[in-house]
Amino acid sequence: MRTTCLVATTLALLGVSSAQAQRRLRIGPTYSTLGLEDGSGSSHSFSSFGGSVALITGDEGETGVAIARYNDLSTDKGLRRLSLYALDSYYYPVGTRGVVAPFAVTALGLARVTEVDSLCLLFIACSGSASATSQLALAFGLGVRVNVGRRAVATLAGRFLEVPGSQIQALEAVANASVAFGAARKGEFLDGTVGPTASFLVPISGSLHGRAPFVGARFRRDTRKAGTVAVQIDLAPLRITAGCPSTGCNENAVLFAPAYEASVRPAWGRVYGQVGLLLAGVYSQGPDRGIAQGAHGGVGVDLYGGRVMWNLNSRLLWLQRNSGENVFGVQVGISVSLRIGGPR
Repeated sequence: MRTTCLVATTLALLGVSSAQAQRRLRIGPTYSTLGLEDGSGSSHSFSSFGGSVALITGDEGETGVAIARYNDLSTDKGLRRLSLYALDSYYYPVGTRGVVAPFAVTALGLARVTEVDSLCLLFIACSGSASATSQLALAFGLGVRVNVGRRAVATLAGRFLEVPGSQIQALEAVANASVAFGAARKGEFLDGTVGPTASFLVPISGSLHGRAPFVGARFRRDTRKAGTVAVQIDLAPLRITAGCPSTGCNENAVLFAPAYEASVRPAWGRVYGQVGLLLAGVYSQGPDRGIAQGAHGGVGVDLYGGRVMWNLNSRLLWLQRNSGENVFGVQVGISVSLRIGGPR
């Protein structure tokens, strides 16, 4: 959680990058560290090494392939190894230009997991009991890109990582250093911005409530005469209010909410309606550990004040828990960022 908060704080300090074209292709090594909780709720830290290659595919997007090897992910003195082969998608609201560029990232990949029970490591009779399985892996989060001239690129991202069917549900910090190749990309960049956001959840039905305000970042980018694409990522402290498990009533999640926004633009700002999918990555021990899925929709308003833009919004959230229970609530929030757009 500390890593993700650090990335969100960094985003809050960023301005819109200057218009410096970047070379299309980058390749370099990666290093990551993640924290896994055991059955008692204690956290264990692990690391991985690997590499990635990424190609700028548009003014706002980059697509990459990453390989990572986790030699030890066991929390019970057993053996758990992971090889991850992932397709990464990077969303840049202000493009990849300038010295610093924030982004939201999603990853979908193949995870090869090898596990041996801790007891089997003590007895020769268990030596052949290692099990290797192939699973789909999913990750999402946010980060910042630092361009060092036009030949070197560094990224730092905080993300939620899950391998369904295993015990791997964690927050991960991923760092990459790359060399850039190819021709510089020159595009017709549209307006985009990013800024910190704070919100609270008003429960409607279901046994999952917010126990404290949510904090995160909101990404927004205009599209060509069609509307706006936005992504909001929140750290969500939650509480189970019925059927509390032995591991405790509190849970922690990362909410990932992409949306399409249709709007009207008076001179003083923007009024919009939005709709999109919702993912909640629960990384703490409890019955919801893993990913809960749902949808969201609501209304909001941008208020212009000089170079600053304030955003007020409310949206209806629907999540389906692992138990099958449907949870409904209204998320009400406020965000601030550098102004984009204006009177049309």
